Amino acid sequence: MIATALSWWLGADSPFFGENSFAITTGLMLIAFTKIRFVIRYFMEVRHAPVALRLVCDVWVVVICGAILTLYGLGSPAG
Repeated sequence: MIATALSWWLGADSPFFGENSFAITTGLMLIAFTKIRFVIRYFMEVRHAPVALRLVCDVWVVVICGAILTLYGLGSPAG
């Protein structure tokens, strides 16, 4: 619930980042992918899976989040 509230606060014109949309988007994406990792681990029961599957899931989360942020950074006017 804290992550959701923090996402709302960041997305609702928070004064913390000012007008830096890349910083806001980065923060929102990191929160979202942290929540995705929790869903994969706890609701999809990957926490009890073999180490290789847990590693693959964690690498997937990092790679996809990094790819999205990289593409957003390359496409944004400030990036």
